[in-house]
Amino acid sequence: MIPESPSINQTIFENIIFNEDCITGMRTRIPDESIDLIVTSPPFNLGIEYDGYNDDRPYDEYLAWSEEWMQESYRVLKPDGRMCLNQYLSCGTSEFRFGPIMDLNYIACHQIGFHHHGVGLLNDKTLTKRTAWGSWLSARAPYLNSPYEVVLVLFKDHWRKDNEGISTILSKEFQEISMGTWKVQGKIRKEHPAPFPDEVPRKCIRFLSYQNDIVLDPFMGEGTTAVIAKQERRRYVGFETSPKYCRKSAENLSQELLV
Repeated sequence: MIPESPSINQTIFENIIFNEDCITGMRTRIPDESIDLIVTSPPFNLGIEYDGYNDDRPYDEYLAWSEEWMQESYRVLKPDGRMCLNQYLSCGTSEFRFGPIMDLNYIACHQIGFHHHGVGLLNDKTLTKRTAWGSWLSARAPYLNSPYEVVLVLFKDHWRKDNEGISTILSKEFQEISMGTWKVQGKIRKEHPAPFPDEVPRKCIRFLSYQNDIVLDPFMGEGTTAVIAKQERRRYVGFETSPKYCRKSAENLSQELLV
């Protein structure tokens, strides 16, 4: 069920993707302390051509916007809730490089109230080798290439879950995730310019939640987090501003129902 203009008074907020901005949506749709896990990959602010979204903001504006949606994320998480945030470790040009995950971690922990738990380095098996050297064999202006995405793992009040539940993770996968280097398979681009690899939300959901927990993705895209949550017997809720991506989410979820 993906309504285009649901009522503000609507109280049902699970197993649904709202076609609206996540900041407004969380404020009007999601009660305080009702979400077990947030898994998301927000826009990277690298000029990606999303449908109906400007991904090339001034960096200060991007960080201010990030603080706003993370503040709402903090509010809706349960006291033992966790958040998994996918971003680049380091990116930019030789003239202006920045570490978005470091900046977002600072905002989350020092300005909002999250606690830092760790970082999972995504080892994309399809990543091509980069050969931008800068000043070759010279200290004049060498280029340090860091083409890696990471998953920042945060928690709200306390790391230990308040209640026991049914875990679904396997031993080998648990060991790999715990080591902090996560092997993932890049996703082929179709309608979405930056598709979320299935293995990222699957690892987060299996590692950090129980069956029947509620998983939120504020930037649902084509519905990857929702599909994986459904496969893993969790409930889901999400937001997506693009009607085009919402339609694709509905299609992907419908196909999942047929499996």
